[in-house]
Amino acid sequence: MRNIEIELPPGANLSKVEKAIEATLAAVGLQVCLRGTLKKFPGCTHCHARKAGQPGTLELTLWPQQHRAWISIQSGRTADWILEKVPELQKALSKHLAA
Repeated sequence: MRNIEIELPPGANLSKVEKAIEATLAAVGLQVCLRGTLKKFPGCTHCHARKAGQPGTLELTLWPQQHRAWISIQSGRTADWILEKVPELQKALSKHLAA
């Protein structure tokens, strides 16, 4: 598994960060197919995103208690589009969070 940290602005409103993540996923052409939490990170929001008609799943986690967010790429769920979308997602998310 590979984790890619998402830099959150200091003092960011984390409910706005969650909305920015969802808007950014849609803006780069990804669909949220699962939303929940992870036992390992209590209070986090965890979602799975997919590209329509393509195999592979990109995971995103926002953990407000630790002021942390990251993208996860599981080895069994990887696809070429994921590696292509990650830089686009990071750039678009940075713009959303800076606004």
